[in-house]
Amino acid sequence: METKVNVVLLGALLVTWATLTLAEPAAAIDADRAARGADGLAALEDAFATHRDDPRLARELAEQYLALDRPQLAIAALGAASADVRQEPATLHRLAEAYEATGRMDDALATAQLALARCARALGTAGSSTVTPVPAHACSERTYAALDMHAAALAYMHRWGVEEVQSDPRARQAYVLAVRSARLLSASAE
Repeated sequence: METKVNVVLLGALLVTWATLTLAEPAAAIDADRAARGADGLAALEDAFATHRDDPRLARELAEQYLALDRPQLAIAALGAASADVRQEPATLHRLAEAYEATGRMDDALATAQLALARCARALGTAGSSTVTPVPAHACSERTYAALDMHAAALAYMHRWGVEEVQSDPRARQAYVLAVRSARLLSASAE
């Protein structure tokens, strides 16, 4: 079991590292690609409007809005989802990311901690609260590791008073420390 958790943590670290690596675009925006993206977003919005109880659609729509640097729309979309969808750890994670992008660090941290607690409860980890209801949706060890790293980074940023995530270098440092802590934890578990 420890080996499986270590492999999952290592995989989550690699995914997190890859997402934190910035890349510059190689060419100007392709107008046809942008039009296809807008059509895809419109189709996703239409699908979500008729199926607000689908957690996959809610997450995908929030991801699209976050990719377009429209976190307020992600918050609104997730707020319009059904109550059951808003309880899912992965959906709560997207909401925490949206709060983070808008500078609402108190809300981001509280939401990330709730997502982590719900995922821990779904997995039945030793430290999970028995007060937290068991989520209707499954949560994997990989998701738990990603939620844990995100919550740790948000805790650092909250402690340091970071509000402008995009411009404050302490935000990047918070993620570096969260990943480093996860690596150390993974290495010590071996």
